[in-house]
Amino acid sequence: MRRRETPAEEAGASSESGGATSAGSHARGSASAPQTSQVSTPSSRATASRTSPTDGGSKSPETPHASRRRTVLLTAVLAACLVVAVGGAVALSGVLSAGDRAQERQEQTPVPETDVQAGDELPENPIDFAEQQEISADIYAWIYIPGTGINLPIVQSSVDDTFYLRRDVTGASDVYGSIFTQSMNARDFSDPVTLIYGHDTDNGTMFGDLHEFEDQTFFNEHEDLYIYTPGHILRYRIIAAYVYDDRHIMNSFDFSDLAVRQRYFDAVLNPTSMVKNAREGASLTTDDKIVQLSTCNGVATSDNTRYLVTGVLVDDQATQ
Repeated sequence: MRRRETPAEEAGASSESGGATSAGSHARGSASAPQTSQVSTPSSRATASRTSPTDGGSKSPETPHASRRRTVLLTAVLAACLVVAVGGAVALSGVLSAGDRAQERQEQTPVPETDVQAGDELPENPIDFAEQQEISADIYAWIYIPGTGINLPIVQSSVDDTFYLRRDVTGASDVYGSIFTQSMNARDFSDPVTLIYGHDTDNGTMFGDLHEFEDQTFFNEHEDLYIYTPGHILRYRIIAAYVYDDRHIMNSFDFSDLAVRQRYFDAVLNPTSMVKNAREGASLTTDDKIVQLSTCNGVATSDNTRYLVTGVLVDDQATQ
């Protein structure tokens, strides 16, 4: 704690400044304006000029020393105001720039037209997969969730199922990893259950925004997610979001067994977790295909649980 100065120390001190910055999230982080302390002056300074007892109440001319003191005080006050103004501008700029980045990510991939009538020309796929393949041969799909910053390529390694856990799509080391699936899932999303993994990050990238679905209002207002593959736009309806244990789902259930599959689907629609949202009136049969987006249940926690957002395929639109 900073020691409080006495009036005498304050009078001879120059200006003080301080501040802190914090790295943010999703726009979870914010910058705070530095705090400034008011300058207190002894009561004797409150009177810059005195009334002489012999001049009938007229004021004596202001001395050069008093004038300088007042100038210093005014300068200090103006400097403090400037620090607060600049700090506020920096904080606002940080929030706006984070929001702009999230919006830019979304605008890169527009919401597709999925109501193309028979005989109409096929729509263009908004993802240039030839270009993506030049970046990495492991990029085979793209996921986009309107209303979030999730607008990212999906990769799958053919040699190591955990390869992209701590690597970006180019294979370079990256603590945030990539959005990826594992080899037990087909790349055309034809499996009854497909797991897509991504980190819950402190800066809102990867699957950091999935936790928005914990909010009931957000869940109710955001039903769609899109997965693009070469020649297809897959639209899924988000039907559930909940905390689940950390078992490896694809290794724990034999989804080729229809009875096992239906029991699992029933559990998706009626999760036992205390943290859950489920779409009212939704249903699943063994003919349905679902994707489950899996991320950590909170940043930097030791909680052995996962957060799952589940969507059911409702439309498969062919593209050019």
